[in-house]
Amino acid sequence: MDSLTGRTIQALKAHIGTGRFESGAKLGSLAELSERFGVSRTVIREAVSALRSDGIVESRHGVGVFVRKRPGPDIEDANSLDANITLAPLACLQTSFMDLLELRMAFEVHAAGLAAVRRSWSQESNIWNAARAFEASLEDEAALDNLDFVFHRSIAEATNNGAFIEFFSLMSLQILPQPAFSKQLNPALITLDYIQNTVVEHRAICEAISSGSAERAREAMRAHLSRSHLRYRGFSDGDNSPLSNVASEE
Repeated sequence: MDSLTGRTIQALKAHIGTGRFESGAKLGSLAELSERFGVSRTVIREAVSALRSDGIVESRHGVGVFVRKRPGPDIEDANSLDANITLAPLACLQTSFMDLLELRMAFEVHAAGLAAVRRSWSQESNIWNAARAFEASLEDEAALDNLDFVFHRSIAEATNNGAFIEFFSLMSLQILPQPAFSKQLNPALITLDYIQNTVVEHRAICEAISSGSAERAREAMRAHLSRSHLRYRGFSDGDNSPLSNVASEE
């Protein structure tokens, strides 16, 4: 799924599938899970409801969410990262919001370079289509987060590196701040100029990848993420990071 709820479901499955949780283990309360995964309680409720329908978790009113069984092979099949590697969601580690942004920089800059030299024609088309869809939806704030996610995911897929794709799928919920384009939550950060600059930077990344130059693609992605990270750093330094705002919703 491309929705925030869908990505939360996958993140919860990955969290449960790390091997640290046996049947009956408590994952936490809805409030704790909301804070851990950086999404609202509404999203957590929807994700838990979906996992409950699959028999993976159960909710005990006033107590919390508990594991019933490990996720199926969609998380732990032979195409996943080496089964001997425990890949825990980053939100469970002692990492700050800015730490995660720095990790995103390292990962996505390299991914853009790989995409420039490895992408197929259809993958290049997907990257451009995602950028155009974002540009066409500037007035639809609710859609921008998902469209931005699709754009960055299409670049990860164009690396044609299974580990990159797996990492992005499992960790994007923590690496990509949510919601990233909410004017209501961050009116000083998310302005029309900021969003329009994002469009320009997305296009520059597309052009660099299409050029086949790994160096150009890395620089275009670095410029895009650096501008965003500098803005978020100002908010983080002021104890007003987007993640803390989202986690406190409702």
